[in-house]
Amino acid sequence: MNTKYIFLDVDGTLVNFKSKIPESTVAALKAAQKNGHKVIIATGRQKSQIYPWLLQRVNFDGILACCGAYLEYRGKEIYESVCSPEKLAFIIDFFHEHDIFYFLQTKGHLYTEPQDLEKIRQFMIERGNPPELIESVIGDTVTTDTPKALDCVEKLAYYNSPFGIEEIKSLLGDYFEVVTYSLGKAPEGKKETFHGEINFDGVSKATGIEKFMEIVGAPLSDTIAVGDSGNDLEMIKFANIGVAMGNASDDVKALADLVTTDIDDDGIYNAFVKLGLI
Repeated sequence: MNTKYIFLDVDGTLVNFKSKIPESTVAALKAAQKNGHKVIIATGRQKSQIYPWLLQRVNFDGILACCGAYLEYRGKEIYESVCSPEKLAFIIDFFHEHDIFYFLQTKGHLYTEPQDLEKIRQFMIERGNPPELIESVIGDTVTTDTPKALDCVEKLAYYNSPFGIEEIKSLLGDYFEVVTYSLGKAPEGKKETFHGEINFDGVSKATGIEKFMEIVGAPLSDTIAVGDSGNDLEMIKFANIGVAMGNASDDVKALADLVTTDIDDDGIYNAFVKLGLI
C-alpha cells in the first residue's frame, strides 16, 4: 500500500470530551506510522491550543491548525495564512455592534478583549462543557484593548450571536468562511444563541489538506480525513477517503465514505483496520 496521509480532527475524534485519548487510538496511530503512513492533526485549534500531552503521547508527522491556516510538517512550519487588517477591523466592529463575544486565534496565543473572557467562560459552562475542555480551549488567553492592531490572526471563534450560520455568512460576505461547531445547547429557560468558527479568504481544512499535499509532493489520492463535526465537513468531502466517527453529526456521516464506531468504542482503531492501514 502507498503511504497514506491521514488527517485527524482532535475534539471528538482523537480526544473525547473528557479530554482523554483512548489507548486503542494511540495504538492505531503508532501502528499506522510503523507501516509507513503519516498521521497529521487537523484541528480548528491553533497550534498553541493543542493538548501538550497529546503531542507527547504520539509523534505526529504534521499539524494542520486553525482549520488550515497553519501547516507544519516534521516539526517545521510550511505555511501560514492570516487575516487582512481591513477585514479584521470590519469583523470586530460587527461583533461589537451585535454583542457577540469572540476569540482571535494566532499561532502562539489566543486573544480576546478583557470584557469578553469571562462571558465566554460562562457561555461554555452553561452549555455543559467539562472544566478540562474549557481550560484546554481558553486557559492561556491573552486580553487586549487593541485587537484590531494584531497582524497575526489565523482564525477566530465567536459566541452569543443572534444570527444562525447561514444568516451570518450572508452578513459577513465571501471573505469569511463560517462553520458551526458543538458547545452544547442553551440551558433551559435561556434563549438559544449561536456560536461557530470563522476562517478567512476561503481557508478550510480542505484547502489546508490541498496545500499540505502540494508542499510535501504527495498525491491527493493518498489522503484520508477523519472527523466528527461541522468544521470537518469540507475535509471529509475533499479527501480521497472520508471517515466519520460513530459519534459524528448526521451531516458528517452523510458525506463520509466510511462510518466507524464511537471514539470511546475504538473508533479510530476500527477504521484503521477496515482501511487496511494496520
